[in-house]
Amino acid sequence: MSDLRLAAGKLRDAWLAYPTQRREIRQCPAGKPIFIGGTHRSGTTWFAQMLAVPGLWYIHEPFNPNKKIWQEAFSYVRPGHENTAVDTYFRSLLQGGFRQTANMPHCDHPLMPLRLMNPSIQRVMIKDPLACLLTGYLAARFDILPVVLFRHPAGFVASVTRLGWPVGEYLAAFLKRAELMQDHLEPYRELMERHQHSDGIEAAAVLHGVLNVVQWNQIQANPSIRYYVFEELCQDPLSAFEKVFCDLNLPYSSATRGIHTALCLAGSKDPGDYHTHAVARNSTAMADSWKRQLPVEEVDTIIKTWLGFNIPLYQEGTSDVPGNQVGR
Repeated sequence: MSDLRLAAGKLRDAWLAYPTQRREIRQCPAGKPIFIGGTHRSGTTWFAQMLAVPGLWYIHEPFNPNKKIWQEAFSYVRPGHENTAVDTYFRSLLQGGFRQTANMPHCDHPLMPLRLMNPSIQRVMIKDPLACLLTGYLAARFDILPVVLFRHPAGFVASVTRLGWPVGEYLAAFLKRAELMQDHLEPYRELMERHQHSDGIEAAAVLHGVLNVVQWNQIQANPSIRYYVFEELCQDPLSAFEKVFCDLNLPYSSATRGIHTALCLAGSKDPGDYHTHAVARNSTAMADSWKRQLPVEEVDTIIKTWLGFNIPLYQEGTSDVPGNQVGR
């Protein structure tokens, strides 16, 4: 009975909030859809929440197999080719379809008005690290603003291993994808084969390198793809995101800055104090939290693995924060 009362209360609140939400969605300034890639555990959820101004239609991980819509993690399609399944699904998302993937207030129940009604959506943002290998394809096929987020390899490895998330199974899956291997990963075949049955530190470092080398190659091939570095954003997040808003043609206000302050400058410095998908964090502490989690010898192993992928980020050592511009 208590669950029914809770559900009824949430539905009531959703219907009461709907007129305001509908107005915000209709009044959101129009613009190109934003697609946020980057590996999982690279700060994409935090990054997207920083961009989620009222009225922006925010779609959360529609290509995540856990949503029971798209079945494959880390799909890859060659830019310049055509994949009807990807195109049909992505086009529907841009048009407001599959609303169960929307990460909007009052949108988590099929009887809520945002799920039943059809407000005039002006602008869409899609965040999905499990579609990060599709960034180049989507950028070539659709008129979007594609974004890739990079994070220090030790930060990725510390997070994935702390959470006990799978690693080797993805390497094994990639080895079976002929086009992905031919286009990007053949030079790393032996390394991937060596770690395809492990979920340890070295395997996680290889997975991070594999995912990022594909994204880096796609950025080099398509200048429309912007990239940002997690650690640079964390250094001075209020100023950095004011620039990001300008880059992506999003409206920025004093209210936006207040939200950013709450999302970046409060909270514990201990990453263990946050649940997996928390977005309100002490950003300056989270940028180098791995330094308090990993022993030096493990960090050295991670860095050695990363350097083998020849990506011109994080090249100067374990405490390095890259000196490139905040976004490109």
